[in-house]
Amino acid sequence: MLREDSYDVIVVGGGLGGLSAAAGLAKAGKSVAVLESTGAVGGYAHTFQRDSYVFDPAVHITAMAHHGEFLDVYLTMLGVRDAVEFVPLEHLYGVDFPDARTTVPVGLEQFVDAHARLFPGHADGVRRFAETCTQLTMQSQQLSPRLGLRDLDAAVKQFPLLFKYRTATVQQVLDDCISEPRLQALCGAMWPYVGLPPSRLSFTTFSAVLFAMLERGPLYVRGSFESLVSALRASIERDGGEISVNSPVTRIAVEDGAVTGVLTAEGRELQAPEVVSNADARSTFEDLVGLEHVAGGYAKRLGRMKPSLSAFAIFAATTLDVAQLGLPHEIFVHRHWDHDDAYGDLLANRPGGMWLSMPTLVEPALAPPGEHLVIFTTLMPFDIGEPWEHAKPRYTELLVQEAERLLPGFRAGLTFLESATPETFRAWSGNQAGAIYGWENTPQQCTPKRLPRLSPVKGLFLAGHWTEPGTGSLRAIFSGFQCAQIMLGYEGEGDFMAALAGAGAR
Repeated sequence: MLREDSYDVIVVGGGLGGLSAAAGLAKAGKSVAVLESTGAVGGYAHTFQRDSYVFDPAVHITAMAHHGEFLDVYLTMLGVRDAVEFVPLEHLYGVDFPDARTTVPVGLEQFVDAHARLFPGHADGVRRFAETCTQLTMQSQQLSPRLGLRDLDAAVKQFPLLFKYRTATVQQVLDDCISEPRLQALCGAMWPYVGLPPSRLSFTTFSAVLFAMLERGPLYVRGSFESLVSALRASIERDGGEISVNSPVTRIAVEDGAVTGVLTAEGRELQAPEVVSNADARSTFEDLVGLEHVAGGYAKRLGRMKPSLSAFAIFAATTLDVAQLGLPHEIFVHRHWDHDDAYGDLLANRPGGMWLSMPTLVEPALAPPGEHLVIFTTLMPFDIGEPWEHAKPRYTELLVQEAERLLPGFRAGLTFLESATPETFRAWSGNQAGAIYGWENTPQQCTPKRLPRLSPVKGLFLAGHWTEPGTGSLRAIFSGFQCAQIMLGYEGEGDFMAALAGAGAR
């Protein structure tokens, strides 16, 4: 129960973006209330426990190498860095194709060598592709978000690669760099992490995710990603912010074009001149605000945007000693060398775009001694033409079969098995159609064409993967940081970080 009826800022939704914004605002001295509709904050980063098993439902890794070690610095400025232990992983990921399996190590040269070993004579093409990912991402971080028309010519000369590929698909860049189709497929193998095959996937989105992990490698959070959620929550509450779970918001109140507060499901009216929505973007404007308060052009844009696919996942425990198999923590599983064929499977309601995670390879304490956790996820449409309660056993069996193929003996050693359907992902997040990445990551829906953090309704701001910069746990946290920065009137990220460093807890 919230203590007050009036706040400087109300945050609707306690996902990583909302918690990040609330933490920055509270540290800067704002009175903040976070209202979360479910029973716990964290969104897809909130873990769940069954008996002695602890599962991360959707977030399995993160990264530091983005915007100058942003996550490390931000948690330090919030005063909670010591509460989060990041564990570097030895490999980027593993890849399983019909007749090839490999492990991709950390580091640009190591990335090149791993791919070139399978396809001798193509190392230069792989290097061009990896370096293009790196250079484009670095250029995008240097480009001013407030670029005016008079500065455009100078920006094009300064950042030629960015302007060449900022609207390209991954496949277009692969075609420019690599001639061997199967090597192209191998280099684009992690596309399930962002929800679309290379032929439809924004290169800027893909390159940012790869770049964030390539130099220093992916990171696991000790104690599950709940530790990161708990650190953000502790920061908010230490600085006087309040968090209320099981508190759905039914309306964002608007008068004369400006936000005045929110109405909760229990009928309570809370006043605030500023609101941050970390909720589903379409629901925010259509259901909570009301399109009568939204400019026609923005409303049409919102109507045209398409959410990402959802997912189906199994959460399992097995006595099979998976550590003896020598596999990495995360493996992308592809039944076809042509990723468009895998996407066709998805659209026909068959598993495709799959990845397997084994968190106990990093943290054995997530399961009882002698057992390992296995999480197997496939992208999946929300609507498959039949109720999910009927289809769930069939899809569970399909993923168990796939896990057994990768991990012989997995089924015989099963000690726990639970499944999550797209309806489950919708319940966890409130996202339309159980979307796991916000909007689809096409070139037409990625930064700078994702919804901006500043909405057309005065006093209403957006955070999370529906807004800039987009998909992923790190980007969601960064969106909240920048949302707070904008709301507090700081021009640059460095200025805001310096202000946080000088702000004491209230």
